[in-house]
Amino acid sequence: MNKIQMSYYLALGCYCLQFVLLGISTFQRPEGVETGTIVSGIVLVAIKGIPWLVLVPGLLMRNARIMAWMSYVCLLYFIIWTLGAFSVNDSSVASCGVVVTIIQFIAAALHTRWRKQLPTAH
Repeated sequence: MNKIQMSYYLALGCYCLQFVLLGISTFQRPEGVETGTIVSGIVLVAIKGIPWLVLVPGLLMRNARIMAWMSYVCLLYFIIWTLGAFSVNDSSVASCGVVVTIIQFIAAALHTRWRKQLPTAH
């Protein structure tokens, strides 16, 4: 497995892990799911993950520009996770989110850079 594929799969794995962490953080707080149903929690996770969901078609097609956009979207979630990690509640899920976001940002940025260095890449 070359470094371009490895960075792609690492970024994609962190991408999926972001949704897991969003779900855990939503269901972890009692005010996160107000009605107490799983459906409302899933809807809240989908709303929180709208910026990620927009990237899905491009990620499946392995579009290099979408990987660049993923690194920019990571910065938004980095801010959100950092605020959660240093809040009064001191969430350990948010601390994990910070680490996952940093790994995802680095993997997406390196993937974009290495793809641009290929002689056949446009």
